[in-house]
Amino acid sequence: MLHANDVCPVCGQVFSENDDVVYCPDCGAPHHRACWQQNGGCAHAAAHESGFVWRSVSDSGNAHNDADADPEQDSIRCPRCGEELSADTLVCPECGQRLGEVPVGGRFDFNADFFMRGVEGEPDEDLDGMTVREAAMFTQYRAGAYVRKFRKLQNKKVGWNWAAFLFSPFWFFYRKHYKAGALFMGIMLVIAVFMAIPMSNVRESLTQTVTQYVEIDEQTTPDQIMQAIVALNENQKQQIQSAVLRYSKWMLLYFGALFLPNIAAGMTADLSYKKKIVRDVQSMRDFAKNEQTFRMLILRRGGVSILGVMASYLAAEMILQGIFYYL
Repeated sequence: MLHANDVCPVCGQVFSENDDVVYCPDCGAPHHRACWQQNGGCAHAAAHESGFVWRSVSDSGNAHNDADADPEQDSIRCPRCGEELSADTLVCPECGQRLGEVPVGGRFDFNADFFMRGVEGEPDEDLDGMTVREAAMFTQYRAGAYVRKFRKLQNKKVGWNWAAFLFSPFWFFYRKHYKAGALFMGIMLVIAVFMAIPMSNVRESLTQTVTQYVEIDEQTTPDQIMQAIVALNENQKQQIQSAVLRYSKWMLLYFGALFLPNIAAGMTADLSYKKKIVRDVQSMRDFAKNEQTFRMLILRRGGVSILGVMASYLAAEMILQGIFYYL
């Protein structure tokens, strides 16, 4: 049996062959699943910051810490998967378990400051309700840039985000800011519907004006249409030109109106995103029973979502196609 003579650090009972066992992702300590849930995480959580790594009794005699292990031993056994490894191994190549304390200048601890690379300022610096570390863990991608944006927003309420301006509303879904994304998508669709009605009338007027003087069928080419228009008298040409000019103005107005939400998104995206992170961080802090649970929640809820972008784009495209079909 893998954990013969090892005990659960919560209840103190020796593991049996049929026990449902879970492992701490930080130190590798096995727990009964029920004990893990009852305790709200690892029983050794307080020792994780000091580099604590669990050792099986069968490997280290009667100790559960690196300090008790024989420094002269040539090999160690991974406490998670049981793989036998050389004594200087830091990370198990089989299961990814961290086996030793990471030296200064070595690999980053994913669960602590992995996303702090390139982020300016102290990890515990306050950013209006969240720390720099929490902001970096939530944003994950381009964390340094967003921490700088959030720091600037402490002194002003309006920023500028080129990605949100160019790709609104889909940028919000990419950043998992779903409520703001739904709001801007709704505004975009409403504008598209209300502008599409007069645009349809203007396009129909242009078509009627041209077909009044030029015969057009499925075989007519654009060159033939232009040649027919050139052959018209000045009054007829003037009517067609006026219809084209009116249609062009409405096209500019249409696309200009559609870009208004993008401008608003570019100006408000950073502040809105910052407020969302602060709310989520505070909510997760209240819910989590320990630091490990909080880190797991923030890494899962934060980051970006390619699926969100794809789903929102397809939804918007289907809605717009349906609207224009019935118009």
